[in-house]
Amino acid sequence: MMHGSRYLECGKIINTHGCRGDVKVEPWTDTPRDLIDLGRVFVGDGESKREIRILRGSVMQGRFLLLSLEGVEDMNAADDLRGTVLYAAREDFNLEEGQYFLVDAIGLPVLDAREGREGQVLGEVEDILPGAAAPIYAVKTANGQVLVPAVPAFIAAVIPGECVRMTPIDGMFDNGEGN
Repeated sequence: MMHGSRYLECGKIINTHGCRGDVKVEPWTDTPRDLIDLGRVFVGDGESKREIRILRGSVMQGRFLLLSLEGVEDMNAADDLRGTVLYAAREDFNLEEGQYFLVDAIGLPVLDAREGREGQVLGEVEDILPGAAAPIYAVKTANGQVLVPAVPAFIAAVIPGECVRMTPIDGMFDNGEGN
């Protein structure tokens, strides 16, 4: 997923459900309900995507969704969508002050936020990986990759379009110079 794109990956159809065309979705949003509340998703490659309205949805087992999608009216049509990545339009989200899309942190420089080391470049966000309790920032450094949990103890601030400020523990970004 390219950051800055109009569309954001927001889930994946992992199975069919019943004979009326419902699909089981693994959502990739903060909370599963967020995807239902959008009211629409997109499918397709590149920037040319097709809109599909969400007719109904419910949360299953606390982490999956059961969706009824416009135009998907039987098990065969639902099965044809198995494995399909779903996208959301950026404009469909109302971000509050301080919120950002994780994908927008990719490529940003990582700066030290510790007192006495403010602004020292630690690396660059190369990827964001799923974690059990929180996403994990994969930071590319001169000496390899460092994995940093996206929790307040380590992430001081993310300033979209500018930088990520981190407060690492001693040794986390050890480069032989006493970090």
